[in-house]
Amino acid sequence: MSTTTQKDAKKAPNDIRVGMNSRPRNVIKYSISVLDDQKLPELKFSAVGGSIGRLLDIVEVLKVLKPGLYQQNRITSVAYQTVDSNNTLLNQRLYPKLEIVLSKDEPKSKGEGYQGKLDEEERKKIEKILNERREQIEKNRGRRGGRGGRGPRGRGRRGGFRGRRGLRGRPRRGRGASRGTRGRGAPRGRGAPRGNRGRGTTRGDSGRGAPRGNRGRGNAAK
Repeated sequence: MSTTTQKDAKKAPNDIRVGMNSRPRNVIKYSISVLDDQKLPELKFSAVGGSIGRLLDIVEVLKVLKPGLYQQNRITSVAYQTVDSNNTLLNQRLYPKLEIVLSKDEPKSKGEGYQGKLDEEERKKIEKILNERREQIEKNRGRRGGRGGRGPRGRGRRGGFRGRRGLRGRPRRGRGASRGTRGRGAPRGRGAPRGNRGRGTTRGDSGRGAPRGNRGRGNAAK
């Protein structure tokens, strides 16, 4: 058996360590089971560094869900050292450590970190705030589910846009038709002026068809 396993085996069930990866909901659920199922009179929490804020949230919720709990706080520091193979100290860092004890019975010794149980009126106010926050979270989850339901609507809109693309294609056909008229029917109107320009006119005359005949063979015979 490894040393870590031996330490875990000696750890009491009411000794709860909160870390950065601890989920508050799971910690609260376990803490309530320790108080109710195992009938233990107190809970001992500890957290280091950035996980202290998470521990405070857990304790506040527990004091609301389980009325009549007394609280004792104790702040210390923990040193983390880095040594080499010769046990020479290379680096040392100090981190704050918070220890909180929640107990059903009022403690005999009350230090600076002592907090009495919540007043019932205050507890109900906090409980109301927590319930409203929980309802808001559930609504947000429902909205996320609604967003998932909007998917078919989005597809319908895409289909509509595709239909519009088809409508855009129709004017192209119309344009093609107009091009066809330009190629077939329009040349009659356009061909006449082009013929007038090319054949019947000279650079100095406005009437082009008749002068061409006069310039041609009839005038030469005279």
